[in-house]
Amino acid sequence: MPVHAMLVLAMAAFVTLLTEIMPAGLLSSISTGLRVPQAVGGQFITAFALGALFAALPSTAFTHRLARKKLLLTGLIGFSLVNFGNALTTSFTLSLIIRFIAGCCGGLIWAMFAGYATRLAPEGQRGRAIALAGSGVTLALVLGAPLSASLGQMIGWRGAFATLGGFSVLLLLWAIIVLPDASGSQGEISFSIFRTIKLPGVFATLAIIFSFVAAHSLLYVYIEPLVTPAGLSARIDALLLLFGAASVVGLFVTGMLIDRHMASLTFVSMTTFVGASVILMGGLTHPPVICLAIVLWGLSTGGFAALTQSAMAHVSGSSIDVAQAMATTSWNLAVSSGGLFGGVLLTHAPIAALPLMAIALLLLGLAAFFRGLRPLLK
Repeated sequence: MPVHAMLVLAMAAFVTLLTEIMPAGLLSSISTGLRVPQAVGGQFITAFALGALFAALPSTAFTHRLARKKLLLTGLIGFSLVNFGNALTTSFTLSLIIRFIAGCCGGLIWAMFAGYATRLAPEGQRGRAIALAGSGVTLALVLGAPLSASLGQMIGWRGAFATLGGFSVLLLLWAIIVLPDASGSQGEISFSIFRTIKLPGVFATLAIIFSFVAAHSLLYVYIEPLVTPAGLSARIDALLLLFGAASVVGLFVTGMLIDRHMASLTFVSMTTFVGASVILMGGLTHPPVICLAIVLWGLSTGGFAALTQSAMAHVSGSSIDVAQAMATTSWNLAVSSGGLFGGVLLTHAPIAALPLMAIALLLLGLAAFFRGLRPLLK
């Protein structure tokens, strides 16, 4: 296993996800700074997701035969520019446009990320390679929103974006120096959405990704107002750190078992999230119950990206780049949908409607798992 290369990919995943989710820890300060309501400020994440949604499939269609390193470096250059751009702009409309461009860079990286990791991995360790490279996702969940919330308190939300832009530049230089290259699609493999989605298990995996991520986004983007009834809004950084720490445990367990128990881990992840949402809905005014729900939620989320990326690689075979682009599209459609649904529910319904909607989405995902994916996995 080329561990050093996987660490570079992990940091690329870290920067990508942190750029996407950082507004969750800065929601109040962004809303105040740009003079918009929190439900509108939450569309910072929605705009990124829409960019990734629209970019993933077209970028893969035009670049699936190109060398992987150049594509990754292009995405990192984009992240450097857009994060500095968000640090400087004073217009909410321009900020959303910049976030959309950031999402396009994210769509480019996410669509080729799993394929890049598996091309560098030894035979029989593709799941572990994806989990190792994807550890940057969990690192972003652990440190991202709490770190951004802390930076926002110390140097403001603009300073937080500028800091992330500087980190993106350093990662770009590191990747240029040490990251090995890998080829794109070879031979007769072509970009065909319709052929790929007809492969057994692909559509079911896309449905699972959408349901789980939409439920997660629904809660994560609006976690600050969600915990306000329990009097925990001032401790949002600690709650996000608790969520992230639980995610690390979930990723560690997933990385150890993924190549042998992929199906069981996927089922446990989804059902644990359902349980966390039920507990959250019933204990919105009780701080200990909120903390328990967040721990279970984090455990369920930590390994989910690795599980679904590995499942998609398993069922898509030589069409992995097309399938991963579709997975990226489904993921970011879910993020944008979760952000939009959450904004509507936050405005027009009781706060308990958020976890209730999450439960409904997750049950749909479990139905897709048993109907279309479970028979194909170990």
